[in-house]
Amino acid sequence: MGFEDDWRSWHASRESYAGAEYGPSALESTNWLITEPAAVDGVPGLWALTGDGGIRGSDLGTAGASVTLRGTETIRFGRRELRVFERNGTIGLRVFNPQRPQRQRFSAIDAYPPREGWRVPAVFEETPGESITITAVDGEEQDSPVAGRLHFTLDGIPLSLTVTRGAQGALSAVFADATNGIETYRFRFLPVDEPAADGSAWIDFNRAYLPPCAFSDQFVCPLPPAGNRYTASIRAGERAVILGR
Repeated sequence: MGFEDDWRSWHASRESYAGAEYGPSALESTNWLITEPAAVDGVPGLWALTGDGGIRGSDLGTAGASVTLRGTETIRFGRRELRVFERNGTIGLRVFNPQRPQRQRFSAIDAYPPREGWRVPAVFEETPGESITITAVDGEEQDSPVAGRLHFTLDGIPLSLTVTRGAQGALSAVFADATNGIETYRFRFLPVDEPAADGSAWIDFNRAYLPPCAFSDQFVCPLPPAGNRYTASIRAGERAVILGR
């Protein structure tokens, strides 16, 4: 498969994921619960933390039925699906609704045409023991280990990209550039292939993609660290969500 065909296949899978029945566009609410039972919009019963990493729903209809959710367990009430969400040890309850207007209106993801010129060579520098403070869109902060930095050149200007490792060990970055808020969403995510043993690597900005919070403001995405905010315009990758009428 050629470069452009490979990119178009990736882009099609991204659109399929984004508009899926219970995909990111369907996130209706993120509810930060306490141990005191409280109502959650759109679903029956009262919901509270169990104190041991779970969520308990009570008064769920006849005979005071109850349920406890932990980990990846889910439950549906009608079309709405409830999922447990954990962040920095804090547990929340997420409600996904395929009938959320933004999901029903989801049409496509606008993107720049793929260009091999946006696949740039880089040199990977490991940074053992270093961490940075990551701020989420809602202001929550947490320290995150830095996997390293990728040093590269863009239009003759030397730059670096700070990358971290996800739960599955893959490298990724969050970055912002001069197109944000004009041509593109306010920031974007970027997967990074594992560098070679000699530190040589590639950064493919064609694979820059929209964070989940571009599809629903109920996601709490991490913002780009200071070193990943560029004054240059990176016209590659996904641009914005397209909604139909």
